[in-house]
Amino acid sequence: MEKTIDSNVEKNEGLFRRLYNVILKGCESKAAPWILGVLSFTESCCFIIPPEVMMLPMGYANRKRVFHYALITTVASVLGAVAGYYMGALAWDILQPFLFSYVPGFESYFDVVKMKYADNATLALFVAAFTPIPFKVFTVGAGVFSDQVSIILLIGASFVGRGARYFMLSGLVYFLGARAKKIIEKYFMKFTILVGILVIILALLSKLQH
Repeated sequence: MEKTIDSNVEKNEGLFRRLYNVILKGCESKAAPWILGVLSFTESCCFIIPPEVMMLPMGYANRKRVFHYALITTVASVLGAVAGYYMGALAWDILQPFLFSYVPGFESYFDVVKMKYADNATLALFVAAFTPIPFKVFTVGAGVFSDQVSIILLIGASFVGRGARYFMLSGLVYFLGARAKKIIEKYFMKFTILVGILVIILALLSKLQH
């Protein structure tokens, strides 16, 4: 049984590596903005490779268009979040085996998502949208737990969180050019996690005051 699981993991890793390489090559294509939109959409509901993999190299190559790429990424990501919501609301029983088996981290995060929504759905969605936490688990989970999360809340939190993340990255690229690469790789993930923690602390303090 363990050998079978290990074999599936290796196959998935090989598949994602090949897809990753294809996506990087797509940065040089005339259809790159469309590919970026598709990648951003799918990453919000079912896919593992984040859109930054494509958005940032496109921005380095054409700094004047970097905020345009951020807008494409944000809008497509929010649309993907809506798709994830309805996947969870309408087809969870069908999709659950696939998502748990083939999307890394989905099953391990799912119970956590349920608890986060029960505690504070708005906060959970914003933090997930802004930080490196797998966003797709939260979007599909929002549909599964639709009694706690409305589609309007999902859209609003997604626009704010995803928009803040992608436009901040684009701002670094626009003002710093290639120098932004080292800063993003070294500090940006830590920064987003820190912001997420600060938001949670502020929310807890506000709750205690009431």
